Amino acid sequence: MLDAAVPAFAPHPFIGAVPARRIRSLAAYKTTLPALEAAMGITLPATPKRIAHQGAEILWNGPGQWLVLGELELPAAHAAITEQTDGLCLLSLSGPHAVEILKRLLPIDIARFGVDEVAITSAAHIGVRVWREGDHFILACFRSFGEALHHAIMQAADGLCGRG
Repeated sequence: MLDAAVPAFAPHPFIGAVPARRIRSLAAYKTTLPALEAAMGITLPATPKRIAHQGAEILWNGPGQWLVLGELELPAAHAAITEQTDGLCLLSLSGPHAVEILKRLLPIDIARFGVDEVAITSAAHIGVRVWREGDHFILACFRSFGEALHHAIMQAADGLCGRG
């Protein structure tokens, strides 16, 4: 892994950096999905969903691709595994205005977004993955765009949450 600094963000009650956790991309080889799932002991999400497995989270990341957050043994014989920990910045958005803020940023119907749903979209022209963990929305972007995404969220919050 790189020794890369995570951007520092001004504290705010509705937005924060997600505690550091290991992130890897997992891509099944052309014909190995059944063997990959058997080796992992689960059925991997085939649609934009998030699942928990052995203390880790697995997010759909496209057909035959997933993001794995947390420590989990991954079978390298059946998939390409790429370390992403230093490359991604994760922000958490919560509170009574979270949906309204995200409506201002995302070109998807976030109001209908259910728990454990995942989307690959954009926020303020920044490519993001967004998912919902209970009452929190998590947005992941490339680390180099982390400060810009934080700024866009703060701008979208103007007039809400006691700002503006």
